Amino acid sequence: MNQPQLALTLKQLRLSGLATTLEVRLQEAAATRLTHAEFLTLILGDEINLREQRRLATRSRAAGFLEVKTLADFDWDYNPKIPKKAIFELATCQFIREAKCALFVGSPGLGKTHLSQAIGYEAIKQGLTVLRKSIFDLVRDLIAEEALKAKELTLRQYLKPDLLIIEDFAAKHLPQNSGEYLLEVVMRRYEKKSILINSNRPLEDWGKLFQDVPVATAILDRVLHHCHIVPFVGRSKRWPGSTVLPPA
Repeated sequence: MNQPQLALTLKQLRLSGLATTLEVRLQEAAATRLTHAEFLTLILGDEINLREQRRLATRSRAAGFLEVKTLADFDWDYNPKIPKKAIFELATCQFIREAKCALFVGSPGLGKTHLSQAIGYEAIKQGLTVLRKSIFDLVRDLIAEEALKAKELTLRQYLKPDLLIIEDFAAKHLPQNSGEYLLEVVMRRYEKKSILINSNRPLEDWGKLFQDVPVATAILDRVLHHCHIVPFVGRSKRWPGSTVLPPA
């Protein structure tokens, strides 16, 4: 079988990863006198790698990640006070398997978003399902008129993932009654599925921002029951000349 015919056969078999590297692997085999088994191992490995990359890319898009953020890409030296050990422990995803929560608290610009998405990416690599939403998008989805007519269908997208990442939590006042809808998500995920929350505001401010202290208290009660709390302090990436302190 000549090379063009081989390439066509690979296309028909949907072995695009193997086809992409075929020419290079053939040259490598000729130059280094690979055995048939060695050559086959290499080209099948190429196919597996490409399929894995595509799987991760598809699941990352489904999770709502606009771009991949990893632990390796994070600038740990910029803010050495960030608890690196705690972050890497969360990145093992054991807290997700145990249906526990995690809470990142601190001022903007300290890396909460990057690291929460990096943990989400590690979860995806381990075969877990992830959904990332800002609190504003989540609330908008839940209180929309269409959502109220199909409540269970709307809730399902927030109840199904192994890990729900909520960003910008309590960043500003939310619409009236939105806390009640959020509480339902929290209650129905409680001790069943994990939530990772990013918040720029101290916990005592949550009641005012939800405009409902009892609801905020009920949310806190469930989130904090089995929770890894990670404080973020140091210099803001967005305002390098300033130093931000942990919430009071």
